[in-house]
Amino acid sequence: MSPLPLVLRFLLAVVFGLTATQAFAYYPCNGPGPDEVLVGVDPGGNGVAPTPLCEYVGEDGGDGTSDPGGYWVDRHATLAWGSDPNGGPTYSWYVNASSQAEADTGALAQCQASGFRDCRIAVGVTNGAIAIAIDKSGRLHTDWGEDARAAKQKALRFCKAQGGKGCKIEEVLESPAAWVGN
Repeated sequence: MSPLPLVLRFLLAVVFGLTATQAFAYYPCNGPGPDEVLVGVDPGGNGVAPTPLCEYVGEDGGDGTSDPGGYWVDRHATLAWGSDPNGGPTYSWYVNASSQAEADTGALAQCQASGFRDCRIAVGVTNGAIAIAIDKSGRLHTDWGEDARAAKQKALRFCKAQGGKGCKIEEVLESPAAWVGN
């Protein structure tokens, strides 16, 4: 028996076998990580270096799709109060910072760079939102929450509790956690 029919039978078995199984996509990686295998290397070219290609082989998400993995990183925001050149209340902010110290420093720097005086930190949040409410007299009030809706409700409640009349939301600053994929 010649080797060609065996090779053809093998190739047919492979082709038909692959169509019956679920195919998982491969993606560029820095080498295999947890629950990943190296499936090849993209040769690159035109000045682009070769790139390893990985496939996720861990447990699926329950719906038959693969999850290449990743992790959540905290994002921080800070609101700073200040006074405008006419002495009126104003504010500045810094969002999506990698640390609370970066957010605090950024909000104060923005306040000073805007020409505001008496800059001071009002509130900071990690993975949430800050809402600013203003009453009819122009006084500013703030509170934070896990999301924009909660922050708005809390800021309006705080504004009214401080004797504010006609409280309304002026601005909402969001700084949710960020997903970093592999």
